Amino acid sequence: MAKFYIEKLVVTGGGKKPSSVEFSDGLNFIVGPSNTGKSYIVESIDFLFGLEPSKNKPFRFDPSLGYDCFTLYTRTPNGTVIFQRKLDSTKISLSGTDPNFEHREYSLGHTAKNNISNVWLQMMGIDEPHKILQSQAGKVQQLTLRSFLHMFFVKQDYVSRTQSVLYNPELYPNMTSTPSKAAALFLMSGKDASEYEANEDKKIRKAKRTAVIEYIRETVGRYAKRESELLEARENFAKNSPLSLDRGANDFNAEVDAINGEIDELQRHINSNIEQSLLLMHDIYTGNSKLAECETIADRFAVLRSQYQSDIERLTFVIDGNMAQSALPKREHCPFCDSEIKAKENVSYIDAARAELQHIRSHLTELEKAERDVAREKDTVENKVKRLEEQKHKIDAEVSADLTPRMTALKEKLRLFRYIIELNKELDVIQQEERGFSSELFEKETEEEPTEFKHDINKFFDLEIVQAFQEKLIAILQACHYQGASSARLNMETFDLEVGGRPKSISNGGGYCGFLNTVVALAMIEFLEKQGAYSPGLLIVDSPMTQLSESEYKAKQDTLISGLLDYLLSIYKDDLGKDQTAAEQIIIIEHKDRLPMLVDRLANSPHVKIIEFTQDKEHGRYGFLDGVYQYE
Repeated sequence: MAKFYIEKLVVTGGGKKPSSVEFSDGLNFIVGPSNTGKSYIVESIDFLFGLEPSKNKPFRFDPSLGYDCFTLYTRTPNGTVIFQRKLDSTKISLSGTDPNFEHREYSLGHTAKNNISNVWLQMMGIDEPHKILQSQAGKVQQLTLRSFLHMFFVKQDYVSRTQSVLYNPELYPNMTSTPSKAAALFLMSGKDASEYEANEDKKIRKAKRTAVIEYIRETVGRYAKRESELLEARENFAKNSPLSLDRGANDFNAEVDAINGEIDELQRHINSNIEQSLLLMHDIYTGNSKLAECETIADRFAVLRSQYQSDIERLTFVIDGNMAQSALPKREHCPFCDSEIKAKENVSYIDAARAELQHIRSHLTELEKAERDVAREKDTVENKVKRLEEQKHKIDAEVSADLTPRMTALKEKLRLFRYIIELNKELDVIQQEERGFSSELFEKETEEEPTEFKHDINKFFDLEIVQAFQEKLIAILQACHYQGASSARLNMETFDLEVGGRPKSISNGGGYCGFLNTVVALAMIEFLEKQGAYSPGLLIVDSPMTQLSESEYKAKQDTLISGLLDYLLSIYKDDLGKDQTAAEQIIIIEHKDRLPMLVDRLANSPHVKIIEFTQDKEHGRYGFLDGVYQYE
C-alpha cells in the first residue's frame, strides 16, 4: 500500500560541504553516541514535512552551524518527488520526475490553496479533501498531515510519554481525544466527518423549530381555508341540486352503482336499436336498389313500346299504299305513241307486312303484360321500403327522443353524485389532516428544548477493525516475549495499550512506556499496510529502546529488546529486501552507548540499512553534519 519512501536527506549551506544520509525502502537504523546529530535528522525531516516553528514547537536546529537549506528526496511508483526548504522560510519548493506533482512553491498553512500538507496526503494516496470530527459537540476540522503524523513520527521528547502515542502531543495540555481518534479512524476505515450527523448550533435548532411551527401553522391555515371552500360548495350544491345530502358515503356509493347499472342497461338498449336501425337501413337500401331496377326496366319497356308502335305505323302505311296502288287503272298503250306497253308485274308486300304486323302486335301484347308486372313489382317494393322507413324512423325517434335524453340525464345524475362523493372525500381528508397538523403543532409548541447531542467517536469504530488491530498488538508483544501479551487490548477510553487490564504506564513501570509506545505505533503502521484504508507507509521513532536500559530490569529488558529486534528483522528477512507482506519504511534512531550490543546484532543482517555515527574523527563518520564536531 505504501505510496512513497524516503531516499535521502541532504542539508547544505554556504561554504559547507553537503551533509547527507541515505535510506533504504525497508528497515533503517541510525545509531551512535549522544551529540552526534541523530536528532537533527528527525528535526530536518519534520521541517520538510511542514513544521511551523512556534514557542511550543521549536525547530531544534542551530542556525549558527552554517547550514540553511534542507532537501528531502522521496521516491514514488512514478518517479521522484523532491522537497526543499530554506531556514526561516515558510515555503517548500517541489521538484522531481513524478508527473503527478506540480513543480512550484507550497505554503505551510493548510488553509492555503497550494499547501504542503495536501502534497504529503497525496503522496499517501489521500487525493481528495476530508474533514474529521474535532469535538463531541459535532465540530469538524480539515484532515491534514499533522492530524496523524504523531502516530508514525515519534520524536525523542514524546517516545516515553505516559499518554497514548496515538494522541497528538501538540494538543497537550488541552489534549482532546476526539480529533486524534477521528484521524486514526479515517486511516483505518476511510470514515470521515461525512459519516457523522452534524450537531447543529443552538440558535440554528431554535430557528428551525420556529420555522417548523410557522410552517405547520400556515399549513393548518391553508387546510382551514380549503375546508371553508368545500363546505360552501357543499351548501351551494344542496341549494341548487335536487339530490339530498342527508346520507352516508355508502348510500352515495350505492346510488352510483345503481346509476351505473341503469346506464349500462340503457346503453345496451340503445345499441340494440342502433343495430336494428342499421339492419333496416340495409333492407331499405336493397329495396331502393330494386325500385331503381324496376324503373330502369319500365323505361326500357316504354322505349320498346314506342319502337313497336312505329313499326306498326310503318307496316300499316305499306299495306295501305299497296292497296291504293292496286286500285289504280293500268295503261296498256303509251299515251304518246300509242304503242303497247308491257308492264312488269308489281310485287305485293301486303302479305309480308300483315304477317310482320301480326307478329309485332303479339310482342306488344306481351310487352303490355310485362309492363303491368313491373308496375306491380314496383308498387310492392315501394310499399315495403315505406314500411321499413317508418320502422327506422320510429326506432331513430326512440333513440333521439327518449333513450338519448334518458342517458344524458343519468350521466348528469352520475356526475352530481360523483361530485358530492369527491367533495365529501376531500372534506374528510382535509379535516383529518387539519386535526393531525393541529396535534403536531401542539406537540411542537409544548416540547422541551432538546439536550445537546454528543458525538462519541468511539461508536464509529467497528469491532472487527479494533480486534484486527489488537491481534497485531498481541503478535508483536508475544514476539517480544512480553509478559501477559495475550491479554493486550486497545482501551478505547484512553486509546492506548492495556495489558492484563492495567494501563500501559503501570503495567511494568514507567520505563517501559517508550517500548510499548513503539509497539503501538508499529502495530498501527502494520495494520494500515495490511487492512487499513490509507497508510503513510512510514514509521520514524527516536530512541524507542533506550527507555529499557534500567539496570534493575537488565535481564528482562535484554529479552524485550532482542524480541523487538527479532520482530523487526523478521519483517525484512532476506538479502533481496522486504518480505512481500511488508511495505512500510521504518527508520529507528538509537543511542549506541546505551545499547552497545545493537550494532553487532544488526551487523549480521545485511538487508538492514545501518547508518552509524562514531563521534570519532579518526574512525568512521563522526556525525550527521560534515565538519561539525560539537552538537548540543
